[in-house]
Amino acid sequence: MQATCSHLSQIASDLPAPANVCPACVAIGSPWVHLRQCLVCGATNCCDSSPNRHASHHFQETAHPIMQTLEDGEDWAWCFVDRLTLEPQPNGTFAVVDPFFDAGLWYARQAIDAGRQLPFAGGLTSDDGFPLGVWESTYRGRHRAGSLDPEQAVALEGLPGWRW
Repeated sequence: MQATCSHLSQIASDLPAPANVCPACVAIGSPWVHLRQCLVCGATNCCDSSPNRHASHHFQETAHPIMQTLEDGEDWAWCFVDRLTLEPQPNGTFAVVDPFFDAGLWYARQAIDAGRQLPFAGGLTSDDGFPLGVWESTYRGRHRAGSLDPEQAVALEGLPGWRW
């Protein structure tokens, strides 16, 4: 079954507008890479690619579990506790997404179109480094364990040559 985030009820509906800086970085004169907003209290902090990782520190200090990206063109959020990626839905809620699955499905289709056959070799990677062999074994393992989302199973079974 699809993973679920157990912290969605903590998302506040009346968040302040996000800052366009990481206030903690400004206070110490440090640069940041990307910004995140806490969806519980609205605090703006820097991402884990930034030198000071203030969004992660905010989670560790407050236990506020969900941060949303503030990057233009992106709309995902991250639950630190459940370690899940979330995307906003048209009804204003968030849903769990599995970007590793989605990326792997795309890479698998590309590999099959290029003449590769399933099952993939365990160490197979795409030309740009996506771990196709690991991806395949991950979702075969979830199927064996009974934890594969039914929609993901249908998508995998749609790949030419896929057999359980």
